[in-house]
Amino acid sequence: MPKVLTEEQVQHFIDKGWVKIENAYPRDAALNVQEFLWDELAKRGIQKEDSGTWTEPVVRLGNYVHPVMDGLNSERLTGAIEDLLGEGRWESGKDMTGVMWGGYIINFGPEVPGGWHYDGSHFRHYLDSWEQGLLLVCLFSSVKKGGSGTLVAEGSHNIVANMLAQHPEGLGLGEAIRECNKHPWLAELVGKKPVSDDIYADEPKQEKKSKKEHLAKFMDTAYEDPAGYSLRVVESTGEPGDMIICHPFLYHAPSDNELGVPRFMCNRVAPTRERMNLNRENPADYSVVERMIRSSLGLQDGEPCTWERKEIEQAESK
Repeated sequence: MPKVLTEEQVQHFIDKGWVKIENAYPRDAALNVQEFLWDELAKRGIQKEDSGTWTEPVVRLGNYVHPVMDGLNSERLTGAIEDLLGEGRWESGKDMTGVMWGGYIINFGPEVPGGWHYDGSHFRHYLDSWEQGLLLVCLFSSVKKGGSGTLVAEGSHNIVANMLAQHPEGLGLGEAIRECNKHPWLAELVGKKPVSDDIYADEPKQEKKSKKEHLAKFMDTAYEDPAGYSLRVVESTGEPGDMIICHPFLYHAPSDNELGVPRFMCNRVAPTRERMNLNRENPADYSVVERMIRSSLGLQDGEPCTWERKEIEQAESK
């Protein structure tokens, strides 16, 4: 039984590949991080009280290990992670003080560059990879609709899982994304599919659309994949202290900032202590993420996963 997440939240994560945890860490602690980041921005000539200095659509700040981040540590945050990865299986354990929180991203807009992807440029990708575990999108500012919230492609973790199952030798992130983008829905979403091959066959063909118009179709209409899962684009929103937990295979992308209110967030990962285990003796021992990967492959409880990792030279040690 989950200790922090509700059964409904766990089911949402299973169905969609993401879930929002409100008040994952104290709001005041999140705002303290925002003020720290404003001080860092000031060193670059970007002033909080002078919007005329907000000339870059996106500013990325380096990783920090700083006491201000220690205020984000909470039992609610760590408990939610363990609800999905399994108790004792998360590499950081129950304490996130004195650790690096990841890359900080401040979106000023209005047009924010960046495309669709799933994360993990620092390791080779296998079906059972441990290096990411979960992707955590941590908010330090209020993010309203149109305020550059992260776009998530619900259900896309199924596409990635099935692609990785076909590559036991593993792939670099770029290779993996190129393979995933051959899926018809993703191909059209990322703009790699000819309009004449539109998967929404009953929609009249139109001239080239704006970015917002292009996304509208994927947000307004769910695509029912023949494999039995739904795909839809959703714009995430939240408040300081909220955290969006994503399946490690979930596709996501930045969205434009139409409101002119700077969006403060960071991405960090929650790696597991060991590789994902897709063949546990007791089905009750599977983590939620492991069950989801097995489900993506169409495996039932008790049915063995025949996939086997094929090590290559300089493969990871775990």
